[in-house]
Amino acid sequence: MRNLLLTAALAAAVAAGAFGVAYLVSGDRALRVAAREGDALAWLRVEFKLDDARFAAVTRLHEEFSIECSAHCAAIVAARERSAPPGEVAALEAHCVAAMTTHFRQVATLMEPAQGERYLALVLPRIRGHTHEGAPTVRLAP
Repeated sequence: MRNLLLTAALAAAVAAGAFGVAYLVSGDRALRVAAREGDALAWLRVEFKLDDARFAAVTRLHEEFSIECSAHCAAIVAARERSAPPGEVAALEAHCVAAMTTHFRQVATLMEPAQGERYLALVLPRIRGHTHEGAPTVRLAP
């Protein structure tokens, strides 16, 4: 019985060590760091393999759109706070979603075509249920 327990413990230790080594050598360290730090632009750069020129263009678009996005969110929050009619709030939300969709499509055009399609497949479904209480964030789960 003692040998069985020692063998099981040794097997578990070897398996844990193998998993740790596999984790460290697989994947992209920069991607893990960007995800852990919540840096959406760094994540975007790594995940969609943006070179310096493409990344600079995406960053400019992001900075320009963040002003528009903040204005949309502020209008929606203000309408909710003043108990605006539901149709007015819905119209503001629809306008916001349309603006985000346009922005995401513009970002996708700055990527390699296959990467742009993958990007849109990832981000467009995430804005369908957006709460409009702030800019959408990049999360691993929708």
